[in-house]
Amino acid sequence: MRWLVSSAALLIAASAVTAAPPGWELRNGTWVPIVEPGTGTPEAQVARMIQELRDGQSAQVIKEAKEWVKHNNTHPLMPQVLLLHGDAEVMRGNKYAALYPYEDLLNNYPASDLFTPALEREYHISDAFLNGYKRKFLALRVLPVTEDAIELLDRIQDRQRGSAVAEMAGLRIADYFYSAGRMADAADEYSLFLTRYPFSQYARKAEVRRAEALLGSFRGLLFDFTPLYDARQRLATVIQAFPQTAEDIQARAIDDRIYQLEGQKDLEIARYYYRAGKKYAAGYYYRRVITNWPDTTFAATARKELSARAIPEVAR
Repeated sequence: MRWLVSSAALLIAASAVTAAPPGWELRNGTWVPIVEPGTGTPEAQVARMIQELRDGQSAQVIKEAKEWVKHNNTHPLMPQVLLLHGDAEVMRGNKYAALYPYEDLLNNYPASDLFTPALEREYHISDAFLNGYKRKFLALRVLPVTEDAIELLDRIQDRQRGSAVAEMAGLRIADYFYSAGRMADAADEYSLFLTRYPFSQYARKAEVRRAEALLGSFRGLLFDFTPLYDARQRLATVIQAFPQTAEDIQARAIDDRIYQLEGQKDLEIARYYYRAGKKYAAGYYYRRVITNWPDTTFAATARKELSARAIPEVAR
């Protein structure tokens, strides 16, 4: 989202003030005055905006915040006003517009106490985007913003590595791909999540989902079996690390199904070579099925077809 750079970014230095003026304190992710400031001062204007937002006067807050920024671009309360502006846009239902002031805060005040609250707000906006929220176009909310959401969640992780909100952002990306049926992408994102947050409370979920995503990305007998082999390795990890979870999802039954698919694939290869007139190659794969999957229906089928088709032994 390279477009998320507003005029404030050109006015504020990256080394800006990191705390509010004396007489203010941080409450629930917002700076508020301990004592009502004097009338007409920049601090009093901010205090009024806080109250107006509480009263639901979001349009008034947006108007006043924009004007305040023009005249107080070096004031210590600049991060607070940017946060208020974004919160007012969210209140009006304009989540996409809220990203402009939030991004100004994050880009220009990385040491501010409001940095993490702004990240958390962007996380919730990203979540709304992935849940179907659309951007307005010609006064109609019609433009999908999925890619913007993914980029925002990636940036949250880059901006505050190891934090709780970064962890949630990584998991949200993986969960989105999983729910959207993009299993190869989901498997990659769960792997990345486990690399970045190996001790996360969601590690068990990520391990299981990664195995399921790998299974889901398998396209069929005629395609690459690598996802199945990877899924088998992931299931082994689940069985070892989370035995109860493995039992709940019937991990061993899934592993057995993968085993069966491998035998079925070799049987189809044998049939392919027989149809192509390559009897020695067909015989090799028929005997491979019989040797490697002896107790399966595929082995019984291979014995029957091998006998019926009078395929010669492979020369030794």
